[in-house]
Amino acid sequence: MGQAGSFFEEVVKEAPIISVVGSLNVDLTFRVPRFPGPGETLMASQALTAFGGKGANQAVAAARAGARVRMIGCLGNDEPGKRYRDYLAGESIDHAGVLAGAGPTGTAFITVDGEGENTIVVHPGANHELTEAKMDGLVSHFRDSAVTLLQLECPLDAVVRAAGVAKEAGATLIFNPSPWDPESMERNIPFDILIVNEREEEGLRSGNGMACIQERCEAIIVTRGAQSTRVLTEGRTLEVEPPSVSPVDTVGAGDTFAGVFALAHAEGLGLLDSVRMANTAAALATLKLGAQEAMPSRAEIDDMLSRTTG
Repeated sequence: MGQAGSFFEEVVKEAPIISVVGSLNVDLTFRVPRFPGPGETLMASQALTAFGGKGANQAVAAARAGARVRMIGCLGNDEPGKRYRDYLAGESIDHAGVLAGAGPTGTAFITVDGEGENTIVVHPGANHELTEAKMDGLVSHFRDSAVTLLQLECPLDAVVRAAGVAKEAGATLIFNPSPWDPESMERNIPFDILIVNEREEEGLRSGNGMACIQERCEAIIVTRGAQSTRVLTEGRTLEVEPPSVSPVDTVGAGDTFAGVFALAHAEGLGLLDSVRMANTAAALATLKLGAQEAMPSRAEIDDMLSRTTG
């Protein structure tokens, strides 16, 4: 474990570049007392329309933590898509790699229950127009990137090609295979670090590929909500406790973890200190309703770290 002060040393250096390849959606979030059963109608106490998508969520989390971020994906050539581009610019995210598709901007329907847990249904829309061939025209957006971050809300062939381009550019590749697709583990994606939640870890183990995956990457990180985050590396299993909070909404917490971990790793923090910083950011993100709306700034992350890291 690094010294607490290592998080806060003032070093004059340029912020690292992180390329994020992934989805951009408009989220429709409804707060309900509990999840509805089949055929049941519930009244929501609150409704929220906001920008989301796992890729863009992770990009925003990394940018707010201090990274220079390049977003690569596909939006519809519609009004939501135009608003999303303006929003990315406002977050200081380079969106030159976000293509305009023929279909509508992707949408996600999210319900959040009284315990802060969520269910999500996604219509990918233009996200599925990000093809392997189009990725070949986006090579310049990977140059000089310290880290490339990938998920699975875009077509798998495009993700595989993006991984190849990123490695050719010399970037560390962090892969978050969510939503889970077992085929992604059979495609020899050259990732350096794998980030999964408990359910995705079960998929890894059921495929009998855990040992093989551990042999070919630096670490497997398993996020477990309020429980300790597991870090499998060099034949060992280590655990990092997250801060204790009372969550309001867990939507986007996993994406916050991935984006902030990518930034911390790119800044040169050690593996466990990077997980600690990401745990802290994810905990903060559960304290407000929404995904990107709840993602903390670097100042907020550093403040909580100073209070919780001894």
